Amino acid sequence: MNKLHLPIIRFILLASLSMTAWGAIPPPPVNQNLGIPDTMFNLLTKEVCWRCHKPAALGEVAPPAGVPVKTTYLPDRHHQHLFTDIAGGPEQPPFMDANHDGIEDTTYTCLNCHRLTPGPNGGLELDQSFRNCLFCHIVEGGERTVHHDTPLAKEALCGTCHGSLIRSLDAGMPPATYAPSMITPWRSGKPNGDTSMTSSAGTHPGNCNFCHNTQDGNTTGTPDVPSGFGPITVFTNKQNHHGTGVPTITGSSKGSPCQWCHNIDRPLAEGIRGCQRCHDIESLHNIEYDADGDGIVPGAETAYQGHIGNTDNCWGCHGNNREVGSLSISAAATASATTPQLQDINLSTWEVGTAFEMTLSGNGFINQGGLMNEITYRPTVQLTDSAGNITILTPNAESVDSVQVAIPNTLPADNYRIQIKKDTALSNPIVATITPLINAGPAICVTKYRLIFLRGKNFGMHMNGTDSGTRITGDGIDANVIYVWRDNMIAARFRDGCPSTVEVTNVFDSVTLTPRLW
Repeated sequence: MNKLHLPIIRFILLASLSMTAWGAIPPPPVNQNLGIPDTMFNLLTKEVCWRCHKPAALGEVAPPAGVPVKTTYLPDRHHQHLFTDIAGGPEQPPFMDANHDGIEDTTYTCLNCHRLTPGPNGGLELDQSFRNCLFCHIVEGGERTVHHDTPLAKEALCGTCHGSLIRSLDAGMPPATYAPSMITPWRSGKPNGDTSMTSSAGTHPGNCNFCHNTQDGNTTGTPDVPSGFGPITVFTNKQNHHGTGVPTITGSSKGSPCQWCHNIDRPLAEGIRGCQRCHDIESLHNIEYDADGDGIVPGAETAYQGHIGNTDNCWGCHGNNREVGSLSISAAATASATTPQLQDINLSTWEVGTAFEMTLSGNGFINQGGLMNEITYRPTVQLTDSAGNITILTPNAESVDSVQVAIPNTLPADNYRIQIKKDTALSNPIVATITPLINAGPAICVTKYRLIFLRGKNFGMHMNGTDSGTRITGDGIDANVIYVWRDNMIAARFRDGCPSTVEVTNVFDSVTLTPRLW
């Protein structure tokens, strides 16, 4: 094995007189415990979206068990984009010219995403079409999901969402130019696979589809397989990869998505090597599910729960038909941390300046490693803001499936990707939002004109519609005219004179002031 890879994984290969006795019946289908289930995601409707992303107005409910999606933060997460650069945002909004001046906007405003329509009483109200996720998150066609229609996916930055289970394109290893060896895993059809062992799908060790397959190998799928997303239909490995919709991506600076995986200029037998651009040695050899919940010990786990927990797993990937003193793998140990799975955080939205203890739960937060499992890899918590700035926090308490960490009150308002980190291995992210507080200076009321002036910041933007979440009131009565509402200034007129108290409300906060009279 190339010396470059020795720090990543070491095999002890022993020649024996007989084939290893395998202690468990292998998949397929493989257990759906880590990452995204082995299925296709092209059946989207708003009801499918709501299964994990239920809008607050439709009743906040927990997503299916194990799905790393928090329903409560979505409105704040979207509103946090107000006044930020559209070009750097996650999606292009449906209304690019919100002020109808004939020029596409460069920063997000409320009216880039929301429409105001005439209400039954003559006023304006919010058009509720925005509650359909697909109203803004448009799928351009083919089998693509909205998740793979984002700028991140179009540029093959897979690891941003998948953590260390899948590398971003070329963050792994380049396709090999040397010939495959006898232990090289194949997608399927390995010429020297171990034909003495056959799965229920008719596949053999040494191939990815020995485990990643339907139960019978047919393309009709295996239904009702348990997963964190509820019962799913598992399809073949080929269907799952092509069913991501990635092959339909256009306009990527990385070229044709088909060639991200397939090198059409090389012989078919060498085409398997393109997989390691995203599924490289390090990422594949750090996948394991902690089935017994006591921490991951490479080589000492239940078979077929991952890639490195049991010697049966090793043979499933690296198996071959060597006949002379049959080759067996007696031990495997990784020198790296396994990829953790983050399933939940106890709070996903809080106000800026708040300090509290966050609880993160999931699987595989602690594992053994090193040549002889002499190293214990422990979790830290990584927070990444929208500009890519990283904060690493050390937990106050930790276990194999839970972490408690103190969130400081010094973090600025923003959207944050929260991940468990062990050494260089990152979990999938869960996004949390720190919302801004209104910072208002003294309110001044000019009695002659019944005008209120406020200076400050984080006022946001006013939408003159029913239930818009933005208003200014005096003694509980709405201002009859709002002349100016900017992020740093408000000027409004009240019909009945200067009020004794003024309350300003935006989508994040509310503040009450006693105006000074002029």
